[in-house]
Amino acid sequence: MRVALVALVLAFAGLLAVDLQSASSPRAALSLPARATVPKPTPQTVDVAFVKNGWIVRVERIVPRGAARAETALRELTQGPTKTERLRGIRTALPERARLRSLNGTRDTWLASFSRATFGAGSAETKRKRLWQIAATLAPHGQRAEVALAAEGRFVTTARLGVRPGVWRAEAGEKDYPYVERGVRTRLAELGYLDRWDIVDADGYLAEQALLAFQGWEDLERTGTVTGQTQLALFTAKAPRPASRREGRRIEIYRDRGVLLMVEDGTVTRAVHTSTGVGGITPVGDFNVYAKVLMSWSVPFQVWMPYAAYFTGGIATHQSPSVPSYPASHGCVRLPEGEAQRVYDFVQVGTPVSVR
Repeated sequence: MRVALVALVLAFAGLLAVDLQSASSPRAALSLPARATVPKPTPQTVDVAFVKNGWIVRVERIVPRGAARAETALRELTQGPTKTERLRGIRTALPERARLRSLNGTRDTWLASFSRATFGAGSAETKRKRLWQIAATLAPHGQRAEVALAAEGRFVTTARLGVRPGVWRAEAGEKDYPYVERGVRTRLAELGYLDRWDIVDADGYLAEQALLAFQGWEDLERTGTVTGQTQLALFTAKAPRPASRREGRRIEIYRDRGVLLMVEDGTVTRAVHTSTGVGGITPVGDFNVYAKVLMSWSVPFQVWMPYAAYFTGGIATHQSPSVPSYPASHGCVRLPEGEAQRVYDFVQVGTPVSVR
């Protein structure tokens, strides 16, 4: 009995000895599956345009998850270079209080509104560099060619992306909000009120007529000057849209707005300032051009009417030396010099004319 008990104890001790062997021994080695390594996603980055030795240099900034790239780039631009970047000689022309208010866009143009301080104090060269930095920062984003810039929603100017801006020449608008005359003309051309080659027109006559057409279409006071309401409207406006989307060419005349629209295949190709009949005597309705006369003589009023396109009775669109911002004719549709020939060349006998 004792012998059996001793044998049992020794056997149990042997089992414990086996179980307590080091896990590093070959008999105790276990084959465990390797952990899968999940790669961290590479953060998206954008380039921000700063200045070094008078030239644009680009630095990278990380885009927060879910943030828009172009908007992130402009917001980072307003924050300026880091301390490390400053030690490397990188600077910014934007003031410390520069802030992005909003960023939107049309098919061809970015619409960027900044704080008023962004275009505030500074030399003309400093402000030119600000435009350059903004345009260079937006240039890599999409296919848009220009950016319309505003201060607190009031239009200031436009800038071509990827192009070094010209000399800053701004004027003080309402409440001292600045605007650049050439930028206003460029914006009017974008919206279909002015030709590109008329942006540099020295006397400014066609630009004034374009501004009158814009103000009339946007239901603003027609002054022909850049008012505060005009600055607000220029920034957010869209190109005029016709009442009819029919194929072919047609013209639409809006008596109360003082605007004539040249429409082709449902798209407005040009909006023109006009003055119709005093007291609403220009007839309303749908007509067709029935005659074109290069130089028409008005027997009742003893006056020449260049580029006349008749569409009902003795009523025609024609050039006039006086096209005020209110209805003033005897019934005809007066057009500015330069625009009358455009309308004359656009229409043919049979072209629909809608007067509203």
